[in-house]
Amino acid sequence: MNTSGTLFKDEYAIEVDGWFRRRFRNLCISLMIILGFSWGVALLVIIASSSLSTDLDSEILKDMELPSLMLYGTFGGAIEILVLFWFFFRIRPGLQTRRQLINASTLMMRVLSIMQVLALTMTYRENMLGGMIGELFFWHIMACLFLPWTAWESLKALGPAYLLITVIIIGELVLENIASAQSMGATMVFLGIEALKLCFLSLIFAPGMLICWLRIRKHGRRFNLSMLSRKYLDLRQDMAQARKIHDALFPQEHTDDEIAFKFDYTPYSEIGGDFVWFERVDDRVVAIILDVTGHGLPAAMTVNRISGEIERLRSEYPDGDPLVLMTRLSRYFALTMAPHRIFATGIACELNLRSGALKWVNSGHPPGFIISDSKGMIELGTTAMMLGATNPEEFEIEQEKIVLSEGDLVGLYTDGVTEARSAKGEMLGQKRLRQYVQNLSKTENWAKTISASAQEYSRGMIDDDILVASIQFKNAVPALSMAKQ
Repeated sequence: MNTSGTLFKDEYAIEVDGWFRRRFRNLCISLMIILGFSWGVALLVIIASSSLSTDLDSEILKDMELPSLMLYGTFGGAIEILVLFWFFFRIRPGLQTRRQLINASTLMMRVLSIMQVLALTMTYRENMLGGMIGELFFWHIMACLFLPWTAWESLKALGPAYLLITVIIIGELVLENIASAQSMGATMVFLGIEALKLCFLSLIFAPGMLICWLRIRKHGRRFNLSMLSRKYLDLRQDMAQARKIHDALFPQEHTDDEIAFKFDYTPYSEIGGDFVWFERVDDRVVAIILDVTGHGLPAAMTVNRISGEIERLRSEYPDGDPLVLMTRLSRYFALTMAPHRIFATGIACELNLRSGALKWVNSGHPPGFIISDSKGMIELGTTAMMLGATNPEEFEIEQEKIVLSEGDLVGLYTDGVTEARSAKGEMLGQKRLRQYVQNLSKTENWAKTISASAQEYSRGMIDDDILVASIQFKNAVPALSMAKQ
């Protein structure tokens, strides 16, 4: 069966197997009831008619020989019912796949239709063609009403009976013309006309084939819609669960007397490829923001791996500065992600809470900001290549350093902010973002406000993940506190 128009081919094959089994069972039961009733009634009529002593010209018997009709009525119908019983009780229970069901139903309908043609050949004297075509139409339309097979499969099942009718009719006409001693030319013309008539009569298969085509088409569409709805609900549930697991990778916001770390994350879909990592150890604070190429589930799976790699690097290099961390992350991307054309940009920062010294490395990421009352606004520009963009030996990287004052804020974000588009299609861009940052007070929730501004600019229709993080240096660690540590 051609299921090229069906999205869920494996599931649809299983569905059709069960559908065909039910329909084949119903066809057998229906045919047994119809044949049993019709042949029982016919046999009673024949017996009653044969017992009459009058010369009544019965419409039932006028085109048939009574002895052959009684023989056919007695044995022909019984044999057909026995065939149905055989297929129903012996063959049907062992049928599992659609191919097995097609083969069994095709064989059953061929046997029944050929038996019917042969029986009518022995009983009719006149109008034999009409009787045969009518019976063949009955068998074909019954099979097509029940069985979910294709139009071509229905034709293959009943086609042999039609060919047998053609051979019988043509053969009888040839014998009649030979007996009447007609010329060869006249005989050929006559046979040609009869052949055209038989070809025209093949249209009896058209209604059943149309039924098959419409049923398969409708069933396939309904199944697709049903599966899409079911899969969509399953996907939403899975994505909701994945969102919980994905969110668990992110750090908790942190606020104490010396530092305030906040972030706001809005993925393009349920999960995405932006990630922030934060850790405070004694008088040091380390933060990393990353933006993996792409978004959605593939990018989120990459984030899952990167989170584990950062944890490993922090465990292996507990005193490693941003230079060490980004060098090792670039090597990891080059060896494991770049072959799959997955890269990332990012900024790694380390803030010394005693001296206020901030070290950073920017690997092809949008520049972060330092908002300071004393120094104004300073950008954390690019100091290294994109992670994974080159071989580890060729990776060029520099680390910058600046001293923060108490109250200064470090703002980090991903390109989902600057690439937010307005109703006119204009991106927010770096220039507008600088204006937002300059007009924004440090005392506000900087990360949430910048994220909300980008989403408002794009009317909530974001094209990429949006992640904004802020680290505010509130107070230096007192010397006494350091002594205790």
